[in-house]
Amino acid sequence: MTAHANNTSTYGVLGIGQSNVALPVSALREVADLPHRLTPAPMAPAWSLGAFMLREEMIPVIDLARLLRLDDSTGTRSEGDRVAVVQWRSGVFGLRVDDIYSITSVADDHLQPLENNHTGGNLTPAAFNFHQGDEEHLVYVLDLDVLFALEGVTRSTNATESRGSETTQKMASRDGRPHEHHRALMIECLGVRLSLPAAMVREIQPLETLDPPVLEVEGFMGTTRLRDSHVAVFCPLILARLDKKCTARPGLMVVVTVRGQLMGLAASRILRMIDHAPADLMPLADNHACADATVAGMITHPELGESLLLDGERFATDQDFLTIAAMYAGKESKESVESVVYRRFAFVHFDAFGQYVTPLEQLDEVIAMSDNVTPSTNPGEGWEGTLLHRNRAVSLIDLRKLLKTPHDTPATDVLIVAYGDYRVGFMIDNARHIEYLDAPANSLIIRWRGEQEPDTPPIEQCKRLIVVGTGANKKVMSVLCLETLAALLVDINTPHHCAMIDAASSAPFV
Repeated sequence: MTAHANNTSTYGVLGIGQSNVALPVSALREVADLPHRLTPAPMAPAWSLGAFMLREEMIPVIDLARLLRLDDSTGTRSEGDRVAVVQWRSGVFGLRVDDIYSITSVADDHLQPLENNHTGGNLTPAAFNFHQGDEEHLVYVLDLDVLFALEGVTRSTNATESRGSETTQKMASRDGRPHEHHRALMIECLGVRLSLPAAMVREIQPLETLDPPVLEVEGFMGTTRLRDSHVAVFCPLILARLDKKCTARPGLMVVVTVRGQLMGLAASRILRMIDHAPADLMPLADNHACADATVAGMITHPELGESLLLDGERFATDQDFLTIAAMYAGKESKESVESVVYRRFAFVHFDAFGQYVTPLEQLDEVIAMSDNVTPSTNPGEGWEGTLLHRNRAVSLIDLRKLLKTPHDTPATDVLIVAYGDYRVGFMIDNARHIEYLDAPANSLIIRWRGEQEPDTPPIEQCKRLIVVGTGANKKVMSVLCLETLAALLVDINTPHHCAMIDAASSAPFV
């Protein structure tokens, strides 16, 4: 989807109780159902509900209503609630919300700055008016950077993106000259605070069960199950040569990669991801005389205090540690990782007096319904008129009429589809959210292509039943190919192909 204007920002509007908040739509990755049982984090505030696994990725969940002091309840949430999965900077986390209302664009000069507002301090620095039907609502804009900086906020790190991009950032100092900032995950084990370079961190998992070690090696605490394999768990204090005996009874595990080997590091607390500059690193006196020192030095965080920064190149160099890790996890093979090509499938969920789905790549843009419409002189087959958008004529058609659903309420959003020189705008109740599915590129299979008999109405020809993903992550979806529908409405005899969908193979439904 394209931006509406240079001075316009696009937001996803989320409902929490009687209030509404918005966040950049670029950060809204997908929406999922809130599991009834979440794994709680130790010593977490009431607004931190715990974490759950989504397609083998840990998603920590924040209760927005409690965080913004709109709800003073405690305990678990009921089933049926939604989680907006947010990807921001290098972290992924979930926001518990009651509803996903719409995707809307707001001109920057329509944002109303807020100072010392009672809904959450500088968490909501601005607000705007949002029109839904005949009603007008005030929507608070959520500052994700401030949210990440809160004490107690945890998030999982996207391992693929972390390995594929540099973990250093170029930032400007006060005198305007750029300097390097590095990222590290601060953890605590037996009262000692350690910072792990972000490049080695893969994920954070609860450490609920720990099988006793079969080999007596200092620091080797045992093994635990991680999805379909086992991981060797070690005491980070011993691997860093800070202690000789481990008596920790941890509840968490940081999964790291050390010289290609996957291993777990026990932790009693996960504090948060921090930034630090090389100039902030204070060398330790013992390191100057020790070539094998595994601690790069000490860093001081203004809020969290001091921690020992591990040297990712020298950490866990003992061959016994690496051998044990390899016994269980095996060395990561680049060839095996790349043997299956994954892609991100994106689908837009929308309402047209019923819930429907269409591939995101078939849409040229999503806009709010305009009042400046030239009515059609012959509103047959749902044609309502024409509007001018970006100096192009967009032919409007009420999708609800084609679907033969009630359409006596005004449409609020328009899905614009490009077909050659034509622009067709499908009027709908509202665009709800974008769902992203990471799956093997060849896993998309068409189970049913809709009715293709002669004289079949175009709306019936554009329906597809597809399957995306494999194994436990397989998902069956009923899809409306709006690109096909636009082509058939312009010319019923035109050859048509549904982008992304019709390129997939067909298979019988089993």
